[in-house]
Amino acid sequence: MDGEVLHARLLGSMDLRVGDRRLGPLDSARAESLLACLLLHRDAPQSRQHLAFLLWPDSTEGQARTNLRKVLHTLRHVLPESDRLIDIGPRSLQWRPGAPLWLDVEHFERALAAGRLEEAVETYAGDLLEGCYDEWLLGERERLAGLHLDALDELALRHECARRWPEAIRLAERLVAYDPLREESHRLLMRLCRASGDRARAVRAYHACATVLERELGIEPSPETRSLYESFLAGVPPSPPVSSKAGVKTSGTSPYVGREAEKARLAAVWNTAAAGHAQLVLVSGEAGVGKTRLVAEVRARVGAVTVPARAYPAEGPMAYGVATTWLRSRPVAARLPRLEPAHLAVLAHLLPELAAGMPPPEPLPETELRRRLYEAIGQALLGAGAPLLLILDDAQWADAPSLRFVHYLLRAAPSARLLVAATARREEYDEGHPLVGLTTALQARGRFTGIELDRLDRTETARLAERITGTPLEAAESQRLYDDSEGNPLFVVEALKPDAPAATPKVQAVIAGRLARLSRPAAALAGVAAAIGRAFTADVLAAASGLAEETFVGVLDELWHRGIIRAHGLGAYDFSHGRIRDAAYSSLGPPRRRQAHLAIARALEQAGDAPPAALALHYDNAGATGDAVRWYERAAETAQWLHAHEDAVQALDRALELSDRLPPGPVTARLQLRLLTALPAPLVAFEGYGSQRMARVHARALGLAEQLGTTLDPPMVWSLALAALTRGDWASARAFGDRLRARAERDDDEVLRVESDYILGIAAYWHGHLTTARTHFESAMRHFRPALRRAHVLRYGQDPELLVRMRLAHTLWLLGHSDDADHQQDLALRAAAAESAHAYSRATVQVFSAVLAVDRGDTERLRRCVRILHAHTPDDAPAHILLPAQMFAGHLDVLDGRTAGGLERVRAVREQAVRVQAPAPGLPGVATRVLLEDYVAAGTTAAGLALADEALAMGRGAELWEAEIRRLRATLLAALGAPADEVAAELDRALVVAHRQQARSFEQRIRETLTERPPGHDRTL
Repeated sequence: MDGEVLHARLLGSMDLRVGDRRLGPLDSARAESLLACLLLHRDAPQSRQHLAFLLWPDSTEGQARTNLRKVLHTLRHVLPESDRLIDIGPRSLQWRPGAPLWLDVEHFERALAAGRLEEAVETYAGDLLEGCYDEWLLGERERLAGLHLDALDELALRHECARRWPEAIRLAERLVAYDPLREESHRLLMRLCRASGDRARAVRAYHACATVLERELGIEPSPETRSLYESFLAGVPPSPPVSSKAGVKTSGTSPYVGREAEKARLAAVWNTAAAGHAQLVLVSGEAGVGKTRLVAEVRARVGAVTVPARAYPAEGPMAYGVATTWLRSRPVAARLPRLEPAHLAVLAHLLPELAAGMPPPEPLPETELRRRLYEAIGQALLGAGAPLLLILDDAQWADAPSLRFVHYLLRAAPSARLLVAATARREEYDEGHPLVGLTTALQARGRFTGIELDRLDRTETARLAERITGTPLEAAESQRLYDDSEGNPLFVVEALKPDAPAATPKVQAVIAGRLARLSRPAAALAGVAAAIGRAFTADVLAAASGLAEETFVGVLDELWHRGIIRAHGLGAYDFSHGRIRDAAYSSLGPPRRRQAHLAIARALEQAGDAPPAALALHYDNAGATGDAVRWYERAAETAQWLHAHEDAVQALDRALELSDRLPPGPVTARLQLRLLTALPAPLVAFEGYGSQRMARVHARALGLAEQLGTTLDPPMVWSLALAALTRGDWASARAFGDRLRARAERDDDEVLRVESDYILGIAAYWHGHLTTARTHFESAMRHFRPALRRAHVLRYGQDPELLVRMRLAHTLWLLGHSDDADHQQDLALRAAAAESAHAYSRATVQVFSAVLAVDRGDTERLRRCVRILHAHTPDDAPAHILLPAQMFAGHLDVLDGRTAGGLERVRAVREQAVRVQAPAPGLPGVATRVLLEDYVAAGTTAAGLALADEALAMGRGAELWEAEIRRLRATLLAALGAPADEVAAELDRALVVAHRQQARSFEQRIRETLTERPPGHDRTL
């Protein structure tokens, strides 16, 4: 570090860098506090006694001094050449005056003093040492924050005077985001928006102001703010009058009654999380029972960075959709620029706006992408160090990758001051939902709390009604309200709205009646907003509505004023309840729905930041077939980048279905062939090689290629080869492998050369042609280049080094080369143990290591393989991994004397592989071979002989074990008391097969069995 400048940032979270290299992190909060103290007071020495008292005010002097020595040791470890930076004396410490240093606090203050306000506010990346609450720091933090606010104010006013409206508005929005309760900032933003000519934006700013003041403080905006707002509406057609009910609010948050035990329980969970024990809480109950309000009540009372997200049913789950919403929230988005470049690069997979000025995001294998994404998202969320409340509303509609990330976050950062508060409608998800797996796993770790909300009782219903109306209800009216609502708070609130009918038996009818009382333009706008299907920006809604600005401002304000929609941050809105959205959407007839979806799709496409899946769905609902197909194809590509295989398959399936409606001809045929070629990769990951859908994809692709007179692309040929292998059609597999080899030679494609050798080797291996298999496997390894590993994974969904080495190991052992087999197996297992190893390939290595262990009779190795498979194979893993894991576990049961249960498990796996569909090549043969050995071990002779006879005729990978099957058949014959000549003849046939295959290991085993037979029988080959 000699001569290099230390760049230290204390505004926001601490960040220390030398050049492009980041130092740390400092794992000790006290080390951060000590370093910050030395940097902020660098002009004067700090006595050790004073520092010890500041940092450990509640400790004895001796203990505090000991702690200080430990923290100094931490600093010396993190800061290179720390003695050159810090003067560490026996009585005092001081940052050396001549040490090379760039400090953001110093830069911020110098820029202010020089009048460089733009530079100053850009330097201010957050409050001084966010997340640190040491008393010595608070005054300095408040002073710097005040300077920052003053600078923003002054700069905004300068831009206002110069009529630079976009710059002024941007700064006013920063003021509002920094301190949402500062009304003068809201007024400044409103005034600037109106002065710029954007009256709609000014009204939206007022809605946001009123919402945050009511939610956080329970107050309305001041008369000055309301007067400014009303001036914006001058000349706007007034909303229809609302009939009055004494004390009833027409907008804002409804009262909250009862739930004292639930609030106390949720507060206790928060206290646990805030103390450094990260937690997940799930508040569940029926729609309208008050789940979101319960979380909001606690949210308003805790000092935490709050990051909300909501899942929506209309658009379907999109991979990492919830996590992306968290990342785009203001508290998190403001910190993204401080992340490491590597983290920003991987987050660009989710946030395309981060890719500006960066190379395109690098496609990554599934395991590596997930690891990097999880780390980057975790850093973005937890980087501030402050207590964090992540909210996930309607988690029953959340995407599985986001829920898996929550599981990771709570395991990877167990000491984080973090609470993930989720709400869910219990009736909307079953036991197979990822939310159930998440809560079960975290409950086992003591990190989950479930809170179930029931309906209100009669007394609570009456109290809620009184809080809404301001007066007690008559007993009869109160009883009728309870009977109608059955204690559902949403019904009570809606039934007591000023424009609700006198009595209605269903809450949806109450809501529909309230929507019917809107002005015609407002009702139409509510329908368009509902068609968006999620939270929406006013800009998109305005563009989709086609309304003139003056009309749009009025009807938007009417929807907000009547509580149909609520402000959702600056410029965004959401329906006040999902039931209201449903009712508004139901009010649209089919033609108006199609029209609304088309207008929304065009507005979203124009905005340029909508996920492809959302655009595809809107165009689909609009009946715009060509546009829908285009965006479904884009959505599938996006899903594949994220390895969201099910999402990719669904998008491609829908695109193909819609493409049949396009005009027939070569253009449509080429489009369909392209979509079909994209399907096998996600379909294999999702359903396995033997998928019936895969067979239909292949048949249609072959037909289209013939129709167009073109050749299939290598990924489709490779997929056809794997399907042929799965069926046991070795000849077709070899033909496809030869086509791939020819294409590899023509294009000099190293990746394809390896993959063609893999196909040809597997076809020979399962057919029992061991020397040919060895030749191809060894050729694949000679041509394999580690630098091209990612290309293999992304094009063909597997890592050939792992798979080929393990098959080569088994082949070498069968050929009698035990030492070489051990070497190849060790190489495969070592590569599979790497953290970045491809998940499917890693699991397959363990499967075939288990196959080799069974053939060798190595029970301990088999046990290790089964343990690893079960530890690293999730319940939703594809069948070609789950079934072998179950089969080998059953085999161990038989070996351990749990015969009946073990046989049943192995039989079930074989039944599925043979009778239903094989999810992977050779699995029927493997399962048959294992079950036959189990029958022999269990003495189940009759069933064993029947299975042996079936195995000798079945093919599908059983050919590889023909010699061993015949040996086991001879053993069963002997157990049944068959004549010795018959037993010996079967062993002789086994020897012939082993000799033909050059399976010397099996040949040796057969000869050992022959020596155990009674003498006196001719045994000639």
